[in-house]
Amino acid sequence: MRWDMAVLRESPWYEEIEQRGIQLGVQQGARQQLIRVLRRRFGEIPQEVEVRLEGKNVEQLENLMDSAIAVSSLDEFVVILST
Repeated sequence: MRWDMAVLRESPWYEEIEQRGIQLGVQQGARQQLIRVLRRRFGEIPQEVEVRLEGKNVEQLENLMDSAIAVSSLDEFVVILST
């Protein structure tokens, strides 16, 4: 059994799956941090906003984080999120 795992770990597709898992973890973490910042700044946020953040990649979420820090209202953030 151990030999099978070693062979599996060396396969290219295993590495690809592992990297994808790491990427998804980073993306999910960035999304959760953005939601946390929005809640701290503006209180509860609509579920719709959380759902709209789900499809964003890490770079987009980082840019939205900058916007979340700079805007003066949740409505202003939602306008940015819509663009």
